[in-house]
Amino acid sequence: MFNKYIITLCLGASTLSAGMFDSITSEVFNAVSGSGEKQEQNKLSVHSSAAELGKRQVPHSISNVDQGHTDLKLGTPPSSLTSMTQCTNLKISNVMTGYDGTYTFKNGFKTEKRSGFIKREKGKVSKKCILPSLNSGQSLYLEVNEKKFKALGSSNNWSMQCIKSANPDAGVLTSEYPREGFLSEKAMMLHCGNSEGIKECAKGSNSSRAGAWKKKLQKSGNMMFSFKAVTATLAPKGGEKVYCQYYNSDSGKSLFAFEYIRTK
Repeated sequence: MFNKYIITLCLGASTLSAGMFDSITSEVFNAVSGSGEKQEQNKLSVHSSAAELGKRQVPHSISNVDQGHTDLKLGTPPSSLTSMTQCTNLKISNVMTGYDGTYTFKNGFKTEKRSGFIKREKGKVSKKCILPSLNSGQSLYLEVNEKKFKALGSSNNWSMQCIKSANPDAGVLTSEYPREGFLSEKAMMLHCGNSEGIKECAKGSNSSRAGAWKKKLQKSGNMMFSFKAVTATLAPKGGEKVYCQYYNSDSGKSLFAFEYIRTK
């Protein structure tokens, strides 16, 4: 009897009216489980089982994809990446990580705002040219000897190359990766009395402070490099690690390399 009703439901559901369908459904449940209270209990049991089955059938990998790599943490890039970088012999100095943002200083009764390189922290170089790893939105500053750098070749031969740390063989990124030259001299020379507590400072306009930083570099014989760990619309939810090197196409060597977490 049960089989007869199932066949009727499968073949004729599309032509049945709502009332006829409800009637047949009721007969099926009555045939299987009886009527009244027992029927209602069985309906609830069927619905509950279906809900539980639906929960069990959702694979864990779907939630992982939605959340992205939420466990990403900064650290030294693995040797599988750094071994792909050949460093130049040029010494890197005055390495700092930080952010481009706003700071304040007092001018009499007034509190004035300026933009600059803030939240600075000293950074260390490892394996000759591997720089500190960066969080998304973080910036990095460094210096090298100007004459020695220019002796390495034309500026046209230098470029930033970046690959996904988890999939290096996918090829270099063609967009949304750091470019050298992000910070300006005026961003480095903050106004004296700044809220960052940086003592190496200057007073005056943006241009006069930029000039003061240039003089500092000239005196030391150094030139500056900087870049920002840019956000990216192409990054997966939760982010991904990207490994970059500042590469010379003539020598096949890099001035520096670093890893950073790229997020939206």
